[in-house]
Amino acid sequence: MSIYDADNESILASSDPGLLMSLILSAERVRLAHLGDEVYMRGLIEFSNLCRCDCYYCGLRISNRAIRRYHLGMAQILAKCQEAERRGIYSIALQSGEISTEKEVNFIAGLVSTIREFSLRNGSPGLGITLSCGELNYSGYQKLFEAGAHRYLLRIETSDRELFQSIHPPEQLFERRLECLDMLKDIGFQVGTGIMIGLPGQSYRQLAMDLEFFARRDIDMLGMGPYIPHPQTPLARSSQPGISDSYTTTLKMLALARLKMPEINMVVSTALQTINKEGLIMGVRAGGNVIMPILTPEEHREDYTLYTDKHYKSLAQLEREIGLAGYRLAFNKWGDPRHYYTRRGLPYPETPAAPAEIRTASQFHT
Repeated sequence: MSIYDADNESILASSDPGLLMSLILSAERVRLAHLGDEVYMRGLIEFSNLCRCDCYYCGLRISNRAIRRYHLGMAQILAKCQEAERRGIYSIALQSGEISTEKEVNFIAGLVSTIREFSLRNGSPGLGITLSCGELNYSGYQKLFEAGAHRYLLRIETSDRELFQSIHPPEQLFERRLECLDMLKDIGFQVGTGIMIGLPGQSYRQLAMDLEFFARRDIDMLGMGPYIPHPQTPLARSSQPGISDSYTTTLKMLALARLKMPEINMVVSTALQTINKEGLIMGVRAGGNVIMPILTPEEHREDYTLYTDKHYKSLAQLEREIGLAGYRLAFNKWGDPRHYYTRRGLPYPETPAAPAEIRTASQFHT
């Protein structure tokens, strides 16, 4: 038996515009049936661009001496969280380069705990908290979960072992990434992963296999976006051929993922919006149900350079474009992935639930 769906490979490779629209319409029907017309928000705070890794595609790589490094203090981050809450954004995403010290884990745990405390004092259910800080050990993840974070995003970038190793230095191991995803799931996080589309040397077959990987891993959240080269990285100088149209292929991947996994949360990436002005509208129509308004302080936005020429949109602009797609922003909601509750055998909460309440559920003990 094949370990991937050959039909998906054919769909991804097709240049037929009619097939693309048929696929998007099918994904829309599934999405509306399972999730309705809401688009959830994660206020993105890129709190540090310090990174211990040297990934060949990323502008934050430790070897890049051309960027200004920064790390926000707790007071700066809390101010942005309060801003998010005032604007009706009840979930935040704290993102950084890969952290490497126990001191930094303790800082983030203290930050998460403080965010939970101040938001609960305001009489709200508290802010939902997503973290994306890279590979840690089990105790580090456990500490962050117990502090009050309940979602974690750790992108695989590609589920093909050889392609993964070709875009990372030898010390960064594919198997280690899988181990971390397993740890996160075992602890009880809502687990997200994702890939880049259009990497040098990437094939449609590998992308079809990525879809199977997500399903086998039973993930709760998915982030996929087009690969945008950063000039200060080795991969930007690669001459290997790849996917010819990363924008259209990303839309197809979103739609196919929605058809395969109806209840997961999927982000419409900023990268998709950056490479095409219709990226947000079409990404939502293709099945994306999460956006990430950027709350990083303006003086540091150009320093968080995963890729170049990132587009920034106001909340009003995001709301307008989502309305044009026929959907609506969900204010004052956590917007947890329904799939997480389904796989845990828990009822889906219509209002946000505190992480402590979720953690005590008997279904968490595996």
